[in-house]
Amino acid sequence: MTSTATDPPPEATYTSDSPATGTYDDALASIGSTSPRYDGEVPISEGSVKMFCAMVQDANPAYWDRHIAEEIYGGPVVPPALVQGTVLPLPWKPQGANTQSLAVFAVPLPGRTLINVSTEAVYHRPFFVGETVTYFDEVIDISPERTTRLGTGHFVTTVFHYQDGSGDPIADITNVMFRFEPESAR
Repeated sequence: MTSTATDPPPEATYTSDSPATGTYDDALASIGSTSPRYDGEVPISEGSVKMFCAMVQDANPAYWDRHIAEEIYGGPVVPPALVQGTVLPLPWKPQGANTQSLAVFAVPLPGRTLINVSTEAVYHRPFFVGETVTYFDEVIDISPERTTRLGTGHFVTTVFHYQDGSGDPIADITNVMFRFEPESAR
């Protein structure tokens, strides 16, 4: 297929391995931008809940006893920590894995290293076994340049919005990340 002058440019895919680069002024235009909406590829299962709880030794009876979960929540529930993991793309599929281009990686800033500095989660309702979660992330703030012991860069604040199949909120998770060039690389 040949591209014409009227065709929109192809959408760039930015990842942790290949983030957008640019200046702080370029980055400020990203405030309010969002990633595409991504759907979890499989519903969360009761077996996944039990395996997770066994690995972290979470003895909450609502995760182990279906009757208790029914009495308290109206159905079997998923530990809040699993909401993020349920939307990760499968690392391999016969037809090829999906790449997710998150808004945080599309922010054009100097520096290619990104670390998470803080996370705050607000859960709007329980997440139930059998549900499939959708999500997107939104850039809400970018700091002026800062120098830390790690290097010089910018703090980028994003909110991941997790929703059920109807678009109703399950959780909002705010992350502050530091995007920087390590001092050792200068």
